[in-house]
Amino acid sequence: MVAVLLLAGAIFAWFQVSDRAAQDDSAAASGCVEGEATLFVTVDPDIEAPVRAVADKYNAGKPQVRDHCAKVVVTARPSADMVAGLTAGGAWNGVLGPQPALWIPSSSRSIEAARVPGLIEGEPTPIAASPIVLAVPEELRVALEQARTTWADLPGLQQGSLSAVGLANWGGLQMALPAGDATLAAATAVAAATSGTDPLTDQAVQTGQVVSAVSGLAAGAPEADTTTALTKIGTPEPVKATVHAVPATEQQMQAHGGVAIFRPVGTAPVADHPAALMSGSWVDQTQNLLASVFAEYLRAPEQAQTFTMAGFAAAPPAAGAGATRGALEKVQATLDNPVLGVHSTILLDTSSSMSSIDGSATRLATVIGALKSTMNVMPPDFGLGLWAFAKNLDGTAPYEVLAPAKALSDAQRTAVSTALDEVAASPSRTDQAYPTLLAAYRSAVANYVAGKTNSILLLTDGPDDDSTITGAKLLADISAGIDKSKPVRIDIIVVGGPGTQTLQALAQQTGGTYSRFATSNDLAFGTAMVQALTAP
Repeated sequence: MVAVLLLAGAIFAWFQVSDRAAQDDSAAASGCVEGEATLFVTVDPDIEAPVRAVADKYNAGKPQVRDHCAKVVVTARPSADMVAGLTAGGAWNGVLGPQPALWIPSSSRSIEAARVPGLIEGEPTPIAASPIVLAVPEELRVALEQARTTWADLPGLQQGSLSAVGLANWGGLQMALPAGDATLAAATAVAAATSGTDPLTDQAVQTGQVVSAVSGLAAGAPEADTTTALTKIGTPEPVKATVHAVPATEQQMQAHGGVAIFRPVGTAPVADHPAALMSGSWVDQTQNLLASVFAEYLRAPEQAQTFTMAGFAAAPPAAGAGATRGALEKVQATLDNPVLGVHSTILLDTSSSMSSIDGSATRLATVIGALKSTMNVMPPDFGLGLWAFAKNLDGTAPYEVLAPAKALSDAQRTAVSTALDEVAASPSRTDQAYPTLLAAYRSAVANYVAGKTNSILLLTDGPDDDSTITGAKLLADISAGIDKSKPVRIDIIVVGGPGTQTLQALAQQTGGTYSRFATSNDLAFGTAMVQALTAP
């Protein structure tokens, strides 16, 4: 009897243990039957700390996604490096860490720069923001605010003197431009304010005024990374410092301390830190879902304090980069290779055919009117000169230098305008455009102005060249005279005439433009002239 009872007890206990084990197995199967799923998140270093803290909190909750136990791994890499890696094609650069399924760059500008087909899903939504401002010494902040300094004013202060805002002994603005999103954002704000086009467009960024403004910001800027610049700005005697300003986020400045915040008048750019779901071949459905879940977790109200304590503001609504990708690329290219305006010589055809009627005036009068209008919008640091050509205008020379190319001071504007007023059509039916072009090109190389786009603009209704210089010889002589350290662009505008293959080849050979119009009484003709004389 005792043996039977013991056997029955053992059997009952075995069933109990077996049932409990089955329940445990069932629970495990319903939770993580597919094992662990790792979400690789890459963030810009400026937001690494709060994102890592939120990720640790998320992981501590042992989250499950579908049949996977989820885990988030955070890697910090500069946004510019990630843009280069994501758009390079080919094998992934392991230096950047694991390929992310979720990428959080410094701003939507980085998202725009990385826009290639099949890479980013939808429109990324920001998780935390920080305005981009200028870090300056307190004394400079007071002076700039009293002067109501705008973004568009910064290039003039950079190339000029802070005496314009009452600080006579400081020299120029000496604004450092470290590589990164804050500098690109500040330069784009300068471009938008200068052009009056916000958001900045592909068309606006190409204008001479915008290129000149961004170049004025970049040319001669002191070299320093953000940390070094902030340290120099915060010295006890900032007037003696080699850096007086640097673009940075408010969050960066709060972390550093010892410097003042200046917000130029105008629309302030923002580092909005969008969470981008990647849709590359390395991202499967589970990782995509996990990326979406974690991105929502980051934006949840419960995490707001983590970002606030790190110096960030609440995330703004998704608004995109603002400026187009083409505009951002042009701003960056100008920052990398600043060009302080255009230095151009106009070659104006005055042969008798230019007295033909175009609309309500002669072709020559219409062209002169367009030249004057264009000169009026050219900044004073641009250069402009004027030659007239036809045949035997100056003795046996086919051209006459009416105003040598110089910076457009008030005196130079008056000289060019007066010369244009005195231009008259020549009685000669033919012209000698080719020898004029050759002479002007050699003069431009000899008198090259560094830091500007040196160019020649030929305006003709021919050419009807009867000189001894053939088209082939002109191209050969120009080619022989090219000095790569002193590039001179030749732009050609033919109005009412046939043009020639030689002129078209010459423009292409020197990096210029070639345009033909049936009449000078055409808005597109005026636009082409503005482009030639203002676009670097």
